[in-house]
Amino acid sequence: MSAPHKKNEEPPSREEALESDARGGEPDLRPFVRDGRLIMVPARQNRRRAVLDHVAARSFDPAAEYDERTVNEKLRVWCEGGEVDHVAIRRYLIDMGILVRGDGIYRVKGETPPEPGAAERYVSSMGLE
Repeated sequence: MSAPHKKNEEPPSREEALESDARGGEPDLRPFVRDGRLIMVPARQNRRRAVLDHVAARSFDPAAEYDERTVNEKLRVWCEGGEVDHVAIRRYLIDMGILVRGDGIYRVKGETPPEPGAAERYVSSMGLE
């Protein structure tokens, strides 16, 4: 949240409002997200990150796994009636490390299962799982 302004001061600019997340508040996403729809994708990296974090937090359960079709369906809802392509949003989510993909499965980053150790790989290679 931005600090309240005094009577004779101008309200915070759109730039200041968008960058308020750097000070611990939520950025003003209104220029980019309206009524649960993605209007446009910001060009600036920090703004884009804030918008994509917003979309991911409202679309994906951090403990769940999703196939590509489900990811596309969830992102299509955000893009309906706008100029934004759901495939581009999926790519941004992957490129920015918000979602991770492996073997056709998508997860929110941070919830990826740990890599198997040497013993687990050996057992798996022998088909003894």
